[in-house]
Amino acid sequence: MIPPEEPQHQSMLTNEQIQLKSHDIQAIHRQWWNQFGDQQLTQLIQLGLTNNLTLQQAKQRIALASQQVALAESGDKPKLNLNVSGGGIGANTQSFNTSNADYSAIGMLLPSFSYQFDFWGKNEATITAASDQKLSLQAQEAQARLVISASIASSYFALQNNYRLEQNLTTLLDEINHQNKVITAQVKRGLASEAESFQNQGDIDTLSAQLSDAKAQQQLAKNQLALYLAKTPDQLGQLTLPNAQAINQLAAVDTIPMNLLGRRPDIIASKWMVEANEQGIKQAKAAYYPDVNLMVMGVFQKLSSMNPASLFLGGATVAASLPLYDGGVRDANYASANIHFDQAVTNYNQTVLNAVKQTSDAIVSLQEAQKQQVLAQSSVAHYQQAYDILNNRYERGLSSFADMNSARMQWHQQVVKATNTESAILQNQLQLIVALGGDYQQEQSVLASTPSNNE
Repeated sequence: MIPPEEPQHQSMLTNEQIQLKSHDIQAIHRQWWNQFGDQQLTQLIQLGLTNNLTLQQAKQRIALASQQVALAESGDKPKLNLNVSGGGIGANTQSFNTSNADYSAIGMLLPSFSYQFDFWGKNEATITAASDQKLSLQAQEAQARLVISASIASSYFALQNNYRLEQNLTTLLDEINHQNKVITAQVKRGLASEAESFQNQGDIDTLSAQLSDAKAQQQLAKNQLALYLAKTPDQLGQLTLPNAQAINQLAAVDTIPMNLLGRRPDIIASKWMVEANEQGIKQAKAAYYPDVNLMVMGVFQKLSSMNPASLFLGGATVAASLPLYDGGVRDANYASANIHFDQAVTNYNQTVLNAVKQTSDAIVSLQEAQKQQVLAQSSVAHYQQAYDILNNRYERGLSSFADMNSARMQWHQQVVKATNTESAILQNQLQLIVALGGDYQQEQSVLASTPSNNE
């Protein structure tokens, strides 16, 4: 039978279609987490990449895929079998009396050899599809490694931010608590009103609540780190004070690079699934052609006391089988294979568009975070100057407590914002690293066999 005409398929997006810039990114190094300059972060990520259960599951899926490749390859190899049997027979040519029968032991060997000719490429397509699925799973594992390492870094940056917030809040609380003692004494002597005392105590309560929240967020970040490392929070142990620094080279990234489609493991994984489903079409098409099999068999028989004492029979056959009518099974399988291919292409294109958006968002967010950091630092300096002036006036009795305290709290708010912008820089740099595929590099063998539909 002749297979139906192959339908028109969707095409995969190319660099030209999504208008990527013709430049490469060199700012992200191998083991990019080292660029943040925090040895403890490096140790946590390395531990997570070793212990994380999600990554172990990914490795198990690759191991299963390897066996599927071996199974597919076995279908294209010859089969050799040997059946051995033995027993005994008796014969009496004069009567049915078994007491005078002649008995003989019998042994039989039945060797056989078979091979299926792959004239139509069905076996080859099966092997290639299994190999492509394994390559896709390997890229998925790389994506999982990227996500896990980035998640560890994100939780670590959150921990660092809340540690610094705790330091700022503790310093300010110590100052206000000291101020509260002075105000309390002044109220007793009639030199200050109770309103000032109530206002100061309200500030203490507000800052204490913020401090408590910062400590709670620290513990939540540690709990998340423990999960990524396949540990319980108690097993995580004591951590030193985080001190990750922003990566200066990433500040210069302002456009999406041309090699984005080759940098991201999720795109490569989708690409290999397109190739695997293309092989599925070839398999379905080959079902319309006859299967041709070669079989060679032999029979060797040995009798102990009868003639002929030995007997050998041998033969070879070439057989072809072709179902003439199967109720539409092959047509349905062929149509399904084409649909699966289009689904894989659609998934690839969607993955590419998501990657472009994610990268563009990361660039915009990082640039804005950098602007916010500059403005926040300037704001801190200005509010500190205002507070210093009003505090000096207050100490000299030239300004009210309310004016001084308002300036102090506004300065504190700007310090918190500046601390958060520093963390935002780290988090947005991390998102840009993920959007650009981290340090994922394809093996040369994979590069040499890029799926044809990418052209």
